[in-house]
Amino acid sequence: MNITELKERIAADPEARFAISLDRLAYAKDNHRLGSDLVRTFVRTVDRAQLTGQLAHDVATLRGGMQAITGRKEVLGRRYSQLAVAVRDAGGSLFDFESDAWAREVTARIGAADEDLARRIAERSA
Repeated sequence: MNITELKERIAADPEARFAISLDRLAYAKDNHRLGSDLVRTFVRTVDRAQLTGQLAHDVATLRGGMQAITGRKEVLGRRYSQLAVAVRDAGGSLFDFESDAWAREVTARIGAADEDLARRIAERSA
């Protein structure tokens, strides 16, 4: 598959795009201050049956992205690492296709939605 075909497939797949965004966020200089590690722990441990609305949607989105990056969920019919290799072999980088903005937004909303989590993130930023 050439880079144009890969780019089109990624652009058409929100789960692939979010996984790339989340992967990029992991490399952001302000990642620790944003509390993304605290948010990821919250997402792994929260009782999702108790969530509703936007928070439930955001938790499901972030959880799906985490599963994709770690290889527990396929992205475009393959593991995320295999997708990265396919893009690299075609002459590109996954990071060419998506910024970290979407993952930042989702992470920030989750972090603000839970009072205790928001407090711990604020303490870290102070």
